[in-house]
Amino acid sequence: MHAFLSGLTASAIASALLVVAWLCLLRWARYSGWGIALLTLIGTIGHEALHALVGWLVNAKPTSFSIIPRRQGNVWLLGSVGFRNLTIWNAAPAAFAPLLLAGVAWLLFGHWMQPAFQYGHYLSWAGAGYVVAVALFSSVPSHIDIRMGAASALLYLAIGGAAGLAFWLYSSSSSVA
Repeated sequence: MHAFLSGLTASAIASALLVVAWLCLLRWARYSGWGIALLTLIGTIGHEALHALVGWLVNAKPTSFSIIPRRQGNVWLLGSVGFRNLTIWNAAPAAFAPLLLAGVAWLLFGHWMQPAFQYGHYLSWAGAGYVVAVALFSSVPSHIDIRMGAASALLYLAIGGAAGLAFWLYSSSSSVA
């Protein structure tokens, strides 16, 4: 715990607070329809592009791509990707691909945002905070993403759990002999 606390610098704390402030603004604007669509356009493009790219890589065969916001009942759909070949094996990677944006946010936080603060480039720092917040905001799977990938994710968890159990049983039985 001490090593973690010693790693907290003024730039890390200030930057984290700025990202939280941006996230609060985005959360507040979430129900504004076109407002949130414009504020998060770069994140929506990343979110949908990751669905399409990973879907293509796992042979889910993307068929449509849209970043045009539209109202669907009481919620706004900021973008969408259609697939022709979703299966139990490829639905989780295609559905949860936007989680990769959290890694992008982490990299931007460490390699753009904190250095900008440390060198006194506060306008760049504020812009970086916005981009990091949008990347985090856009990395969260929608209810449609979760519904689309849930069964596939559960299958992967079951396979991983069974493999882990088999490894544990094998390693504990071979260490006794």
